[in-house]
Amino acid sequence: MTHEQRNLAGRVAGAGAWTVGARLVAKLVDLALLFFLARFLEPADFGLVATAMATVFIVEALFELPLSAALVRVPDLTEEMLQTAFTLGLLRGLVVTLLLCALAWPMAVLNAEPRLTALMAALAAAPAMRGLVSPRMVEYDRVFNFRPQAVLEFSGKAVAFCVSFVLAAAFHSYWAIAAATVCGPAIVTVLSYFAAPLRPRLTLSQWPLFSNLVGWGFAVQLCSALNWQLDRLLLPKLTPVALFGQYSIAKQLTETPSQALAAPLQRPCMAALANAGAHVGDRYLQLNRAVSIVFAPAIALLVVWPEPVIRVMLGDKWLPAAPWLQWMSATMLLSLPAMLVGALCLTMDQARPFAVRNFFQLLVRVPAIWFGAVHFGVPGVIAANAIAGAAGVGASLIVVRQLARTSISAQLKTSLIPLAALIPACFFLWLVKPQVMGASTFPGLVFGVTIYACLFLFAYGLGVLGAWMLSGRPPGIERHVASVMAAFIQRSRILRRPPGRSAASGKP
Repeated sequence: MTHEQRNLAGRVAGAGAWTVGARLVAKLVDLALLFFLARFLEPADFGLVATAMATVFIVEALFELPLSAALVRVPDLTEEMLQTAFTLGLLRGLVVTLLLCALAWPMAVLNAEPRLTALMAALAAAPAMRGLVSPRMVEYDRVFNFRPQAVLEFSGKAVAFCVSFVLAAAFHSYWAIAAATVCGPAIVTVLSYFAAPLRPRLTLSQWPLFSNLVGWGFAVQLCSALNWQLDRLLLPKLTPVALFGQYSIAKQLTETPSQALAAPLQRPCMAALANAGAHVGDRYLQLNRAVSIVFAPAIALLVVWPEPVIRVMLGDKWLPAAPWLQWMSATMLLSLPAMLVGALCLTMDQARPFAVRNFFQLLVRVPAIWFGAVHFGVPGVIAANAIAGAAGVGASLIVVRQLARTSISAQLKTSLIPLAALIPACFFLWLVKPQVMGASTFPGLVFGVTIYACLFLFAYGLGVLGAWMLSGRPPGIERHVASVMAAFIQRSRILRRPPGRSAASGKP
């Protein structure tokens, strides 16, 4: 590995540590809030908000503009580009807000739930605020400095936690969930203009820079939104609201590792891919393996330990959701070989093949979800999602082969190291599960889960290093971690060496 490659690996690893660390802290705040809300509110309250949020997510994703992806890859960033990005974000926010307000009453009638009208109108503020973050924040991304974004995200989550907790404790109302959804992005948007000052000015002079991503991005986001939220649209009409609440919370827990680990790594990976040049294929494989290594143990923990996780996070009244959590998490493991296909397509300005991939997955998902939901309820929906997920991964492998010139077998091999490391670590979790579930008190349960989960991660880390060495020590995050550990051990030995002793001979 050359000095330039080592330097890039260190910068990507450092950026990934900041983004993942920030998102982990943010998700810990979210989980802490969920811990309290699950005790103040009922499953029906979560089901009501999840019904509203399904439409919000679809509309927001439908009009999502990957503005930062366009800005991060340009050689020279100009003021006109930033002002055009702000204008597009403002227009997008207005469209999303107006459309959600227009859909609020029809969705209330369709679901026979009058409370949805006001709820959806209030929730419309969240996506509008997310689109108004200062475009100048991308300057930090371009130099692999994700610390300001981490501070902003934590600040938003902290304020949202305080507001939601107070409302839930005082009123025991679903509006506490809505308040957290809106407060977080509002705080982040306001603070972004302090971290990256920009005096907004309306202009579309640099529209050609964004036109390709916006055009095909619309198709990408439409298919992605429907793929993501189709089950949440159908199940409220086919299941009791309390059962849907259990399903939606289980799915929220399932999506936590993706949102806390995989999603924040997309941005530093895009920056690394943008500088790859002719070596984009090799770099993609290394980065995808790194993301899989980080992502896999969190999902495996939910697969093996659904009951302990639910007992700690939600309480015993939510235990019927454990099977949903387990099987939905298992389907997430299918995505390991194609974790970065979206980042690759956006970095290479190839939104069209990503749109085709998402459309193909949607063609598989729609009939499968409909059949599964109508005939088998929640289990049928989970099975349908697994089928559609496998189809999406297959299409992703083909897209990456075309764009990065990497074989399908090489892409599949990126999952071998994390999967091999999971086998002994998951066996350990399975052995100690009866002891954890047998805890007679809640503090004892939390203590047991924490200790054994840390031992699981330690065993997994050793497994990753062992599998990496057995596979010939290929370049990647493992080599960077191994070199950092070796340097740390060497420094420790030097610090412990008595003064006056030679490093070479060990004699005075």
